Amino acid sequence: MFETIRWHCHVHANDRHAAERVVERFAARLDRPVEIENYERYCKFPELAVLRLVTPLGCAAPEHALMTVLDCAWKIATPWSLGSQGSSTHHEFEGIAAANIGARFSVPGIEWMEFRVTDRP
Repeated sequence: MFETIRWHCHVHANDRHAAERVVERFAARLDRPVEIENYERYCKFPELAVLRLVTPLGCAAPEHALMTVLDCAWKIATPWSLGSQGSSTHHEFEGIAAANIGARFSVPGIEWMEFRVTDRP
């Protein structure tokens, strides 16, 4: 079962409150709840915050999970670099979008984003 979409992103934010506003815009664009798992400053670029976010997914089949996560991802940015890993018993899908390599984000403040979906517990 694919329970959640795990997002990892870098956002322009001076403090946690500003980062939470970016997450609110992100959740509104997805039309799904988004929970902040972790917030920290990016040590290489102090103007950026690093966020780890979780969004419920709840898909049983890998095909349905992939289509749902791609639908969500394309609401946030285009294009995405996609990858997958899998075995006969487990599947994993991931994608990365970055402004510095041409991705355009529909949510102001996001600079880089990765998603990961897996059926591993």
